[in-house]
Amino acid sequence: MRSGVRSARNLGYSADEILGEPIERLLSEKFRGNHHRNVQQFARSPVRSRQMDERNRVYGRHRDGTLIPVEIAISKINVSGLIEFTAVIRDIADRVRLMDLLQKQAITDELTGLPNRREFLDVVEAVMGADADLSVFLLDVDHFKKINDSYGHDVGDEVLRLLSEVAMASSRSEDIFARWGGEEFIAALPGVNIEQAKAVAEDLRARIEQQEFQHHWRNGKPIPFTVSIGVARRSSRERNILELIKRADQALYKAKQTGRNRVEVDPS
Repeated sequence: MRSGVRSARNLGYSADEILGEPIERLLSEKFRGNHHRNVQQFARSPVRSRQMDERNRVYGRHRDGTLIPVEIAISKINVSGLIEFTAVIRDIADRVRLMDLLQKQAITDELTGLPNRREFLDVVEAVMGADADLSVFLLDVDHFKKINDSYGHDVGDEVLRLLSEVAMASSRSEDIFARWGGEEFIAALPGVNIEQAKAVAEDLRARIEQQEFQHHWRNGKPIPFTVSIGVARRSSRERNILELIKRADQALYKAKQTGRNRVEVDPS
């Protein structure tokens, strides 16, 4: 198959540079190796046209070396017994950016930028397959309704965003910290036993209570707030993440019932 003018222009080439050149030149290295085989399979099939690699993204190589997501539509015609092919290459970078944005929005909490409940569960389900230590804690902002009522919902949102930033700054790269819903947050700590998880939760609770962070409050002065945290550890061979979260939630309930601004641990 040979390159045409329109396909070349989409990838930054002039007609003189690319006209008559093998179309492989416009493909990224990942797709060059299988190109000839795919064309031969297509030639033998009864299908007259198809999208190249319909299930996955295909990337073309721009003249400047960058990779661009493209859509390649291939057609074939029989000319006196000779099979000839036509390929139309379209730059779909804008479409891909929109798809990526929609996918990110589906798994990200809009206010805080943290993973949402669905993404947290999906990620931790995979972690649950291993037998290593795994601890979870649920965190709730104390008297959050009072913050909203006293300072307004904009300040309430500011508190939630700030809490997210402080928690993420305190987390390891392998930890998963997410917004569970409302003023509740959740964290999964792979490879961490219950004593270590309690220490992590206590450190976070103290940092928030003592406001050990830099932040420019929108109303000009700090808004005092505290959190309650419930911690649970995955028991031996436990595979149900919801049961683990339920026990963390019970510990959180105990923290709130016994005065708030404290960390409680599930005893099981």
